[in-house]
Amino acid sequence: MVELSIQAEADRAATLCGEVLSVRRLAKRFGQRAAVVDVSLDLAPAEVIGFVGPNGAGKTTTLRILAGLLRADSGEGHVLDHDIMASGGHGRLVGYMPQKLALYGELSVTENLRFRAEVYELPDPKRAVAAAIEDFDLGRFARERASSLSGGWARRLQLAAALIHRPALILLDEPTAGLDAESRQDVWRRIAGLAARGDSVIINTHDLAEAEQCSRVALFSRGRVLALGDPHVLAETAPFEAVVIDGGDVHRNAHLFDSIDGVMATYVQGQRLRVLMRPDVLGRVRERAQAAGLTAEDTPKRLEDAAFVLVKESLPDGVAS
Repeated sequence: MVELSIQAEADRAATLCGEVLSVRRLAKRFGQRAAVVDVSLDLAPAEVIGFVGPNGAGKTTTLRILAGLLRADSGEGHVLDHDIMASGGHGRLVGYMPQKLALYGELSVTENLRFRAEVYELPDPKRAVAAAIEDFDLGRFARERASSLSGGWARRLQLAAALIHRPALILLDEPTAGLDAESRQDVWRRIAGLAARGDSVIINTHDLAEAEQCSRVALFSRGRVLALGDPHVLAETAPFEAVVIDGGDVHRNAHLFDSIDGVMATYVQGQRLRVLMRPDVLGRVRERAQAAGLTAEDTPKRLEDAAFVLVKESLPDGVAS
């Protein structure tokens, strides 16, 4: 696993003395399928880590293990000072929001929140519900059934329910999936607010642009964490180069570069073509562009590029992600 961070290791060691969680070599199988093979992770207070990677990479299973909903088959470590291998002892201390809505559609917004407050055995459920409704601006829907809410408001209610007991560790599985731009921004504003008050967040997301807002990202593939670090450093130090090709028909030009051994991917980017390649073939790509009357310009590498390249490089020949 590649370990990268915007801070020096000595600085991180001091930060992690108050770890929210620290797990090593987590593994989980479902029958013959290995969902998680080897996951190690540390999380500090006020830190936001994004889980990224292809479908089936083990992100959701890892999140559910950390939430105390699944027990790992093997591994070690702690979550909020509870042994990760114990049977869900930390579950009530965590705020977990699954990807699929976990609301009672026939109950009102207030009743859903009241139910969650009672599950967590809060000393004053009524007060906790009132605070959640105010914090999430749900007052106009307080008596509405959860099933009548739009997707954005239903997500907001689900997040309010996950946070009603003010957990120090929040685990969010695709919280912005299917939301419009305004609702996605609201979710990220709330994540930033949670971190600002000292809470720790792990968010599972397919949106690599969103993941760039995290303190660190963990790149998953086939049940393992391939790389862990600051998203910008991870992109900048990944072992490939990126150029954009300008001129001509971008769709027809792609084959000119796909045929070069060492070119890893080509993407249409507006009116230009983005090409990712091994550093040793950069000269050949420039020559091919010049011969075709095109221009090739260096471009900053993105987290999306790094994720694609690192996952592809990790797979055995002929195996699709």
